[in-house]
Amino acid sequence: MVGGSMATVDTFHQRLRGRFGHLTRSQQHIVSYLLSHYDEAAFLPAADLARRLNISEATVVRCARAIGFNGYPELRRSLQDLFRSRAAPPAARLRRRLATLKDGHVLLKTVDMELKYLAEVPHSVQAESFDRAVRLILKARRVFTFGLGPARLLPELLDLRLRRFGFYTVCITESGRDMLEKLALLERGDVVVAAAFFRVTPELASLLDHAATQGAPVILITDTLELPLREHAHVILAARRGPISSFHSLVVPMTIINALILAVALARPKQTMASLNLLQRLRAASGLDTLE
Repeated sequence: MVGGSMATVDTFHQRLRGRFGHLTRSQQHIVSYLLSHYDEAAFLPAADLARRLNISEATVVRCARAIGFNGYPELRRSLQDLFRSRAAPPAARLRRRLATLKDGHVLLKTVDMELKYLAEVPHSVQAESFDRAVRLILKARRVFTFGLGPARLLPELLDLRLRRFGFYTVCITESGRDMLEKLALLERGDVVVAAAFFRVTPELASLLDHAATQGAPVILITDTLELPLREHAHVILAARRGPISSFHSLVVPMTIINALILAVALARPKQTMASLNLLQRLRAASGLDTLE
């Protein structure tokens, strides 16, 4: 286990509390946040944590050293190990989310929750990374989209929209050996857009390995896998979905997907409109002129 110096929440709390009295007020503010929000902080870069706490990035780095780490990366790795060891199964995550909805109207509280995470998107997704992802899609020979489980909605949406825009797309949502037939089609000149959250599945590992072998760039939309997969993805778009111990929706990653779709259309409006008009003529000629 990488950086596995902390095995339990108790040992983590003991380590931070044991040094609390020797810290500056700003450092104590950071430690208090880590103690109560370790699952959220585990995947925040130092700059994002500093912005959230309204302090300088240098203060965050000094705090990591003051509580016994070589630097902020080591602190974050320890938080991630703790985070994964405490990950709750789906039923437990849903139960915790439902507990927060008892007071007040479910619709209003859910909207408030989604707005909170959506507001973090401009801070978690760098504009340069987003623009690079758009450029990779635009110049790709084919676009492969990937996602499993509930996240399969994301690649399916991107696949549908890009195909209607005139792109050659391949959507991979199969698990196990069934995915390999499509994966075998991936070649140099293609690009992969993968949505993956929390853990590296065997399917995701196979996809990343084959993409690297073929020289196909990978755009990864994720919440918790940014650090472990940084070496395997050309672009990472961080879709923060809240604490790992809580029930997660797909609103934030879906928003990022929609932004990619619109950015691609904006970059090549003539081709996009021509493809959509052709599709509409085919529908009309075939008697399948439905509105979607």
